Amino acid sequence: MSQKDFNNKQAIFDLVSRFEDMCQNGKVSFLDEQSYHMLINYFQEEYLIDRALDVVDYAIAQHNFSSEFYIRKAELLIDYQREELAMGALDKAEILAPNELKIPLMRAEALASLELYDDALQILEGLKHFQDTEDLSKVFLTESLVYEAMEEYQRMYYALQASLKENIKNKEALERMWICVELSKKFRESIKLHEHILNEDPYSYLAWYNLGAAKSYYGHYEEAIEAYEYAFLINDNFELAYKDCAEICFEIQNYHKALSCYQEVLEHFEPDYYLFQRIGQCYQKLSSFAIAKTFFEKAAQLDPFNDEVFFHLGECYYKEENWAKAIRYFKHAIRIEDKREEYFSSLADAYFHLGNYDKAGPLYREATEIAPEQSGYWIKYARFLVQMNMVEQALEVIDEGEEYTGDTNLMYYRIGCLFLLNKRQDAFMLLSNALDEDFYQHNSLFDILPVLQEDTEVQAIIATYQPLH
Repeated sequence: MSQKDFNNKQAIFDLVSRFEDMCQNGKVSFLDEQSYHMLINYFQEEYLIDRALDVVDYAIAQHNFSSEFYIRKAELLIDYQREELAMGALDKAEILAPNELKIPLMRAEALASLELYDDALQILEGLKHFQDTEDLSKVFLTESLVYEAMEEYQRMYYALQASLKENIKNKEALERMWICVELSKKFRESIKLHEHILNEDPYSYLAWYNLGAAKSYYGHYEEAIEAYEYAFLINDNFELAYKDCAEICFEIQNYHKALSCYQEVLEHFEPDYYLFQRIGQCYQKLSSFAIAKTFFEKAAQLDPFNDEVFFHLGECYYKEENWAKAIRYFKHAIRIEDKREEYFSSLADAYFHLGNYDKAGPLYREATEIAPEQSGYWIKYARFLVQMNMVEQALEVIDEGEEYTGDTNLMYYRIGCLFLLNKRQDAFMLLSNALDEDFYQHNSLFDILPVLQEDTEVQAIIATYQPLH
């Protein structure tokens, strides 16, 4: 924090303390308008709306010819969903400032909150004769709020588009545009609009951000990353751009770049558990398990009921072959959340490595029961049973898994079991069917029985079904 920011914060805290002391003594001395605005802003930012309303009433009593305090009161009342009272405050403000555009705009917003949409739109339609483009931009912005309240998201988009065409620097319109695009699904139009804005104003960080979000929707990830980078390079305090850029990098497995973005967030902003968790995951993916664990532990301190963090800690210890500690953290994750199949499967793997097969088997089974539609857990359970020389039981598990998934992979595991049981003729018949259905899964057969890679008859059948290129 800079010295200037520190001094400003200290001045606000001193003012709040002095105001509270005056209230306790039963008499609020005269304060200038700026002091009252600072107090209102403080209580509003702290979500102490009732206290902010008390302050604005003191301000009105001492500055009763100021329309601004009546407007502030109306704003607070609308935020507090007390729109009828807000109308009274706006009436008084209008007497003092009949030409203030903010007043009818707030009246339209209050009417929309009361679901009097036609009345709100009628007011806004009457304001569109303004020639000033900035004023007209504000009118269209308020119109977009009315359409949002009506859940008319297509019209909301066009109102925001009109607002930005009048004033491409309208920050609130740019801020609201992305949620509008998500609601209206107008991603393609959003790309064109924001490219136009950037041609006119290449330093619009919000336009770059919105462009990045739309590019991401279409899977143009490199272009999205570039747009997000422009956004936070222009405004290095734009936390959301860093985070969204990092998330895309993480999803496309560019963990070094994701880590760089997350580290920027860590340096510039207040960290939360999710930030520590994501940094830990990046180091985990890069096989830096010791560093990953330190960040997961920080995340766990901030959110001790975050099952995913304890699971990731277990994964790190698992990769380090510290099976006992892996088990401890996997079990901790399960105590918090017992409906995650990967937790049970990983715990089973750890017990397997320790040779505790009696505990591993039921855990593999539990994973299949939580996620019966995922063939991978049936395969892991069947492979475990094969390793325990329980081939018949493995076939029963494959039968059950095929009912839920229909995955050809399971058919190849069935074939492997048939070979293990010396039922070669049945295995060859089923292998022909499997190769015909899904040739490219056939390596699964060697996963359960590697020796079949040297079996000339098996290789001959595979060659017969080799697709022509």
